[in-house]
Amino acid sequence: MHTNDAAPASNTKSNGPAAAAFLSAGIGSFVLGLMVTLAEASADFKSFLDFSKNYGIGSGVGPLSGKVIIGVASFFVSFLLLGVALRGREVAFRRVFIVTLVLLGLGFALTFPPIFSIFAPE
Repeated sequence: MHTNDAAPASNTKSNGPAAAAFLSAGIGSFVLGLMVTLAEASADFKSFLDFSKNYGIGSGVGPLSGKVIIGVASFFVSFLLLGVALRGREVAFRRVFIVTLVLLGLGFALTFPPIFSIFAPE
């Protein structure tokens, strides 16, 4: 009888790339909400975020252009970094999912007037 001490090959894929995508979506959402809140808190920041006026990007959208561009850029940058960091790794997906839900919830909440108007100058 021949015994093989090597572990059997696994056909499952790691969940690191999926975790990176989930976390990046949460980060992008949170950054978008943060941009909305910061724009309400500072007139200078609000002016900076008007990419259509300042940089000619997203014409017709107005101040929303910069908020969305920065939010989407944060998604792509975090996905790139997390994708490389988590490639081939198995992570605790439940924890990743909970963190993602918290980030999505915060990002969503920060886009509502009752929340972001708290930070508006009087």
